[in-house]
Amino acid sequence: MSLSLPVTQFGGLMAATITPFDGAECLNLDVVDAHIAFLIAQGVQGLCPVGTTGEMLYLTESEKVKLIERTVVAANHQLPVIAGIWALRSAEVCRLAQSAEGAGADAVFLPPPIYYPASDDVIYDWYCRVHANTSLPIFAYNIPSYASNAVSYNCVERLVGDGIIAGVKDSTGKPEQMAGLVEQFGSRIQVEAASDAFVTGARKLGAKGFISAVANIAPKLVRQVWDGDESQQYKIDEIRAAIKQNGGIVAIKFIASELGFDFGGSRIPSTPLSEMGIQKLKAIASELGEAISIQII
Repeated sequence: MSLSLPVTQFGGLMAATITPFDGAECLNLDVVDAHIAFLIAQGVQGLCPVGTTGEMLYLTESEKVKLIERTVVAANHQLPVIAGIWALRSAEVCRLAQSAEGAGADAVFLPPPIYYPASDDVIYDWYCRVHANTSLPIFAYNIPSYASNAVSYNCVERLVGDGIIAGVKDSTGKPEQMAGLVEQFGSRIQVEAASDAFVTGARKLGAKGFISAVANIAPKLVRQVWDGDESQQYKIDEIRAAIKQNGGIVAIKFIASELGFDFGGSRIPSTPLSEMGIQKLKAIASELGEAISIQII
């Protein structure tokens, strides 16, 4: 069963968790337990599995369900789980919503249909179908740079007015977009931000929560910045830049493995890490590891 949390409790720093694979590119769910225990100990306030950082496009329906189930078990009611339920077809999205609810997730998040242009009416219907198949709160996930379709203000207004969504996760990293969402919807739904260069900016603009990829490997640092220490945003920026320069998710997994969490490789097509990239990522992992050791002592 879920925590039955009020929507206002879906806030603070949340981790967009990465997906562990073994050498045969099969799910390696044992890693989930140790990693989530680490995230909880380091101050993460929510978990968002099976999203962009979790390689959602490259997971089967069964794998998504197993990953959500394991995340819920590992979280053990210590913090909420907002499960990603994206799929190409609406029928699968609805099944995933039902599976997430059955697994005990506390909410779900969902991007709009991807690739082909979709009107506001199509996107509205996309979310309505999910709402008809689950009692969980639904977060519309706005990431137009990847989805090729945006969840417009007009569409959000309609979804909010009809009680279809409980919140928005906005990954544009654009101050004007976040400011507009907070102003127009902040008193009615939960507005969450993403894109790690934007932690300080999102907090100052009034976002209720932040969903972070860097939090997989530097949770205490991101929590510190989210809580108001703007002086440390540059450290997040440096880590983010190194990750982007070295394959994105591949780099996050490399650093995580250096920290003792063997997430394996990525299913996303990528170029192997260069020797220079490996050394850069190892240096970041070493610095993060030293900080973790000091905290444990």
